[in-house]
Amino acid sequence: MAEPNLLRQRKNEREVTDPVTHLPLVVHDHVELDEVPSHPTKTQDGLSPEHHNEHSPVDSHVRHVSLERVLDEELRRGRWRLPGDSEVESKTKIQTAIVATIVTAAGGPAGLVALWVWSKFLGRPGFGMLELFAGVSGSLVLALMVGICVLFLPLSTLLQFFRKEIQSRLKVSIDIGIESDHTDTIQSPEADAVPSQQVDTLQSLRPPFQSLYQSPETAVWLNSLLHSLWPIVNPALFTSISDMLEDALQASLSSFVHGVHVADISQGSEPMRILGIRWLDSGNLQGDIFNLEVAVAYRARTVQRQKGKRLRDLAKNAHLLVEFLVPAGVVIPVWVELTGLLATARLRIQLMPNPPFFALCTLTLLGQPKTTIACTPLAKNFLNVMNIPVLSDWLQKIIDGVISEYVAPRSLTLDLKTMLMGQEKKDTLTEGVLVVTVRSAKGFSNGDGGNIFATKAGKKGDTYVQVGWGKWGKPLWSTRIVKGDSHPVWEETTVLLVGPTEINARELLRLQLWDSDLFTADDCLGTIDFPLKDIMSNSLKCFSAREDRFTGMHDKPRPGTLLWEVGYFPKTTLDDVKGFVQKVEQVTEKELQETKTRSPKTEQSSEETQGMSPPKEVWPSGILNIRIEKIEGLAIQKVRKGGNGEGGEDDDTGDLPSPYCTVIINHQRVYKTRTKMKSNNPFYNSSIEKFIRDWRSTFIMISVHDARIHEAHPLLGVVVLPLQTLFTDRGTSHLSESFPLVGGTGYGRMQLSLTFRSVQLQLHPHLLGWETGTLEIEPHVRASLDLSPDLACCQLVFRTRNGREKMDAHTDGGWRPYGKAHNVRVAVTRRYASCLVIEFQKQKHKAMMGIMSDRTPAFAVLWLKDVSDNEDVEVSLVVRKNVHGALARAEANCTDVGDTVGEIMVKLRLRPGLSGCHQEVADKDVHVLEVLRCVVESGEVKESDALFDNGEDSDGSLKRTDMETRKKGELHRKHPSLIDKMGAKITGTFEHHEHDFTFEKEI
Repeated sequence: MAEPNLLRQRKNEREVTDPVTHLPLVVHDHVELDEVPSHPTKTQDGLSPEHHNEHSPVDSHVRHVSLERVLDEELRRGRWRLPGDSEVESKTKIQTAIVATIVTAAGGPAGLVALWVWSKFLGRPGFGMLELFAGVSGSLVLALMVGICVLFLPLSTLLQFFRKEIQSRLKVSIDIGIESDHTDTIQSPEADAVPSQQVDTLQSLRPPFQSLYQSPETAVWLNSLLHSLWPIVNPALFTSISDMLEDALQASLSSFVHGVHVADISQGSEPMRILGIRWLDSGNLQGDIFNLEVAVAYRARTVQRQKGKRLRDLAKNAHLLVEFLVPAGVVIPVWVELTGLLATARLRIQLMPNPPFFALCTLTLLGQPKTTIACTPLAKNFLNVMNIPVLSDWLQKIIDGVISEYVAPRSLTLDLKTMLMGQEKKDTLTEGVLVVTVRSAKGFSNGDGGNIFATKAGKKGDTYVQVGWGKWGKPLWSTRIVKGDSHPVWEETTVLLVGPTEINARELLRLQLWDSDLFTADDCLGTIDFPLKDIMSNSLKCFSAREDRFTGMHDKPRPGTLLWEVGYFPKTTLDDVKGFVQKVEQVTEKELQETKTRSPKTEQSSEETQGMSPPKEVWPSGILNIRIEKIEGLAIQKVRKGGNGEGGEDDDTGDLPSPYCTVIINHQRVYKTRTKMKSNNPFYNSSIEKFIRDWRSTFIMISVHDARIHEAHPLLGVVVLPLQTLFTDRGTSHLSESFPLVGGTGYGRMQLSLTFRSVQLQLHPHLLGWETGTLEIEPHVRASLDLSPDLACCQLVFRTRNGREKMDAHTDGGWRPYGKAHNVRVAVTRRYASCLVIEFQKQKHKAMMGIMSDRTPAFAVLWLKDVSDNEDVEVSLVVRKNVHGALARAEANCTDVGDTVGEIMVKLRLRPGLSGCHQEVADKDVHVLEVLRCVVESGEVKESDALFDNGEDSDGSLKRTDMETRKKGELHRKHPSLIDKMGAKITGTFEHHEHDFTFEKEI
């Protein structure tokens, strides 16, 4: 038999218990990897396996040995290959040439030597050593020429030359096959029609040294499928592998490296190759079990070191991006490429009657696989880090250690059902929402009472309230900071999402009162925990006002109480919609007729839970799920450096983008995905769920940026999603489509899905607006008759936390802007925690005459939570006297402070969204305004659709509305300056910073 020649004894063989078949098995570690071919060279058909019982350890080992034979053959495939010939033809030619050469080379010298010995024996004169040497040399040259002729001779000529001998040997093989298979061959009725000689000839072609069940099945079709499927597989499936590697790397760091992070993982486009696969009998195991043994190999595509193309080609191979944190906060990114892999594994697959028909998979490796890696830093014109043995050997050791955790007798269990279920999600994970209103606090202890350097007002504390989950511990929302007040009044409302995680964990709703400090950690003044199940048990679906005392560590009582409200509101159902319609029918006859016209749609709203109907306007508030799947064909536009962008030239850098996505809801950043390093087809599979106050006015933008080291991240493109247009036009509350990237310096298509579910909550119309906006005040403010003449002559200053404008007293009475009459525009952020302050300020020379008098003798306050979006309203504001710090208290507390001295009438309008007035916000965060300008300048979306006011400002000047400026903006983004690349430096002052929990990052 040929087994001893093919399967040589290995020094690292050992016997283990197979976790799949539970039988003893001899395995060995793979030590050879250089001969693994990168691509299959020839497709071959195999015979189907016959059923065979494999209950004994001998049979199990024999089947494993047969697969090892296939593995050895695959490792040596390609050695016999000649140019222009197949592997079989090349192997036949080489073997024939070797035999002919040896026979010719040995025949000539042997004949001469025999002739010389014979002549010496008979005593006859023969030839000398010179003639013998010449004859031997001539024979060797003749043998070499015969071998060369055989190599270059067509195979058909060789077969014709040896035809008689082949026919004689084939006849002997047929006779042997008939004799060996005569006793166990069963003829079927269909086989009777086939000549017996032909049947015997086919059976004689079976391998003489092994039966059919020992022959591995062909994997050509599976490799072909894997070649097409491998590049499009979502890399998120390999996230668990990167997490295990990161834990192993973190556990073995040196003192020089402070931390390590596996930032990205990708399988590339070069697929793994299945060398052999065979079926294994389930043995005595009960249940629907299917066993397999498979040998796999991987060879990375060879990359030439050409400028601009190396990194792009490296991305086609399986790779990791590992970031090392070294002292001084420097992050060193290293590209770890898998260059080779050779492994043998067994799988036990548990079957199920319903799709996808696969439940669990137990995987075990038969011996330590052989892996090789290559490390490259992400820096141009830098040497390969593999030249440094310390780093490469360390990474190789860590990877081998992680893989060894799954070598037999240990195993890995995979949930195939979860991995293969590709059903599109049409619902949100969130079950309902908690609406929490924090009103006021009183009687609490002063956090700065012991601070001898604090002022009397400072010792009262700078308090704020945080809301979150008690068991989780992470705060989710915070009120504004009220400075120096022992009885703060906030009147702020937030919404928390309640999902299965919070319900199953029996979470506690936690409210904490904190004292903000500038130079030390904030002090916790008290905590209130309330069980979530008690809030959800209230079936009235309304707010419940509460006043609870604060507690401390171990539920010890602390001074002070908190006045607040809470209510739980689940997602809407068909019964909730019908119930609301019945209430509407009882109001007026007109509303009854309108309801009847909408009744057919209401009857079909049972499919709303499946996302097959648009959201109902009776429930405008709800939960929005945004899932970013992937970006296809992402690339950067190639523009000439000095031209206008026509006829772009090839990019000599050849660098791939490192994209990440940012979700912007109503001009406010709420989410950022992970960065996919050096990929033009990034997979994210990232999702976020947010509470939407009113889906009819919600405007979503998803921007794509290119993360670059030591440079500002350029904008590649934006996806614009106005919810009302999408849901109304498509007639659904769930959509999954591919949207193009508009604007920016790149192009591509983003695959994403949106799902909206209404909740049984009807907020006041004032609470359905945006957090950001622009407050427009008409240029004529009137005063009441009881307002004193001194105040009527003062200058009015309209102020928010983001801007201020002025109006001067007019001779006709009232106040108007200086110069041309136009609307006064003031920027607004955190609208539901902000107010408009109108200050009555004296002229400077009048203020200097009374040194002790305050320059702001009176004020008026309008809390913006009481104003609806896009409505022209005229409000009457009470003017109060500013004494004993009444202005500071009224600006911080949502309550009436100070004595009334008159009234003023103001006409105003609150426009949602950012505008040219938000320059102060743009200086701190240029991201959102850059995206808005890019969307408007691209011409894909109108300014009115984007709700971005880029027109006339308070000073009457126009801002970037003409076509020439738009083109300049596009060219400026494509050709950024050095300052634009490096980004703007942000400065700040020592002040209390309010917490912002609206922005989330994917970890």
